[in-house]
Formats: sequence, structure tokens, C-alpha cells
Amino acid sequence: MLGAALTLTVIILVGNLVALGYWAQAEASARDGSTLWTFIMLSSGYGLVYYVWVRYIRNNWEARTQPADRRERLVTAYSVAVLLAFVVGAFLTPPDPFTQVLTFPALFVGSFVLSFLLVSRDSVGSAGDPAA
Repeated sequence: MLGAALTLTVIILVGNLVALGYWAQAEASARDGSTLWTFIMLSSGYGLVYYVWVRYIRNNWEARTQPADRRERLVTAYSVAVLLAFVVGAFLTPPDPFTQVLTFPALFVGSFVLSFLLVSRDSVGSAGDPAA
């Protein structure tokens, strides 16, 4: 059981790197910014929390040149779900790495549903744009 959970955790985390790369490229091209700088910001925990707070909670971000498509919203939700599952796991599970690895895949699934609802609730474009 631990081996399966560890394998799923590694797959989720490697998938997160791919999702962050795609998301950074899409964000940088939509806002005429640097892909490398955007990837560095999104891959750091603080940068991702800041981005989610400003973009989705406060809805206070400059307008994009193009709206986000479905794939970009999915990779955004994926990366936010990884962060949310990690934070929730840190608070709910004991400080035992085995327990945290066992619960991470289940927490990720629940977090993905919540983060997809958060990301698809509002448009990734400007505040007046409808969701794509």
C-alpha cells in the first residue's frame, strides 16, 4: 500500500512540474512576460500562494491579451490542488512521512475538485471577461 501511494505521489509531483511549465508559458505569453520568471514564481510555494490570492481571491490582476482556455484552467487547477493537498495534509496528518505519503493522493483528488471549481468560477482574463 505504501509503495502504491509513493508511486502515485511521485507521479503527481512530476506531473505538477509539467503543469507548472505549461501554465508559466501560457501566463507569460498572455501577459507579455518572461516564461522563466513566471515559472520560478509559480514553482515557489510563496509565489503560487501569492498568485492564487491575487488572481482568484482578490480578483485583482492586470488584464490578459487572450483568455485562458480549458487546458490552461486544468493545469492551473492541478498545480493549485498539489499545493492545497500539501497544506491540508500538513495540518490533518501526523508529522509522519509515511502517513503523509499515504494520504497525499486522496487529498490531491479532493483538492483538485475544489481548485477546479475555484479556477473555473471566474475567468482567468480580466474581471469583466466571461469564463472561456
